[in-house]
Amino acid sequence: MKNPLNWTDQILGIQQILRKFGAAVISELLEECNTILENSIKRRAFWRIKDRTKKHLLTSVGMIGFTHTRFEHKETGKTAYLLDQILGIQPHARISRDLECRLLEEAAQSSYRKAGYTASEQDPVSGQTVMRHVHCLKCIRQTNGQDQEKRRVKQLYVEADEDHIALQFHEKKGDIKRFKGHGDNGRIIKLVYVHEGIETEGKRRSLKHRKYFVGYYTGEENKRLWEEVKEYIEETYDTDSLETIYFQSDGGGWMKKGMELLGADFVLDEFHLKKYVKRMVRSTGEPEREAEVNEWIKEGKKKELEEWEKEKAAVLEEKEGKKLENSYGYIKRNWKGVRNRVGKKAGVLGSSTESHVSHVISARMSSRPMGWSKEGAKKLSFLRIYWKNGGKMEQLLSEERKCEEKRGEEKILSAAELIHWEKQTKKHNGKYVDAVQARLNNYRLAKLYLYPAINKICG
Repeated sequence: MKNPLNWTDQILGIQQILRKFGAAVISELLEECNTILENSIKRRAFWRIKDRTKKHLLTSVGMIGFTHTRFEHKETGKTAYLLDQILGIQPHARISRDLECRLLEEAAQSSYRKAGYTASEQDPVSGQTVMRHVHCLKCIRQTNGQDQEKRRVKQLYVEADEDHIALQFHEKKGDIKRFKGHGDNGRIIKLVYVHEGIETEGKRRSLKHRKYFVGYYTGEENKRLWEEVKEYIEETYDTDSLETIYFQSDGGGWMKKGMELLGADFVLDEFHLKKYVKRMVRSTGEPEREAEVNEWIKEGKKKELEEWEKEKAAVLEEKEGKKLENSYGYIKRNWKGVRNRVGKKAGVLGSSTESHVSHVISARMSSRPMGWSKEGAKKLSFLRIYWKNGGKMEQLLSEERKCEEKRGEEKILSAAELIHWEKQTKKHNGKYVDAVQARLNNYRLAKLYLYPAINKICG
């Protein structure tokens, strides 16, 4: 209180104290769990104590330390840290699961280095460590749980676009070839999102029940992306009541495969329509005719538009004639989508693909000079979409652990079954049975809750 103006320093100081206190409490709790494990009768039947060492883990509240005993199986001679197995701590792990969740969530939003500092302020984690945890992910799902009851809508909207990122290398460092300053290290990340239209809350407008999908595929592999989208639609919506799926995009080749698979009506993105109309009239030197060209398109006068394009291309210089030809060719190839856009077909909405690509993909992966590995770009793009879809990192890590488990199903006895087992061995273990049947203080309750896990490991 010597200087009340510095009361904010007191807040920061109290935060430091609370973190240290929290780390001390957790350390003491794990010490208690290890003691319970050592005193367990079930454990003694199969495992003997070999030695004790100190385990240190970095958590979201700071570094914790506790004793974990190494046990040796009486028959096989196998050694194991049973407490680590009960707690789900991986061998040689230096980071707790709660901190790993924070690292992944921060990595989905900011750089690896910043994620390491933000997730653990007391003991920052290196960017290399964060990157390694992202690269280790294998079971990231595009969607995380569907509604139990299928939704009923008449129109559904699918929008698609892509972002361009740069690779540091293809297979190994130094294999990027450069031509006149440009490298062959470009890669495309594809973004698809499904929604039910626009909803308004006050002055804010948003897409209703939006779901993102990302594709890091090339060639025929693109079909996997569209199959995932189709599967989501079939699992989430009542397709019998679904009348139309509007597919809004710029008409890229990989997008048209999605239209065919989903049976959707193509609507050309308005941004690209205006872009190529402007390019056409500017290449002819007659920008004042933009309104007239738009009117031809609106009224479906494709013949008049084609005749005008041929007439102008014949008298233009090669460079400008090529621009006119390419611009008209784009509109001609996507004529059906153009007509659905300008014809104001019922249910057609404005497209927001450019802004979504910017906020969802580019903001993390290409808005600043960045170079990626193939593995890093793939894993992080999937992780970011998982986070954008509202996925919980704890659930993601649980699914990762399930993917890694190769052990067969094991029976886990309940606390009541364990007490019954203790009663059967009362002649040899009477004092322990009496302890379980006596008044249950917090220590006894902790033992009771820990018993099923001990039985799973020791049985």
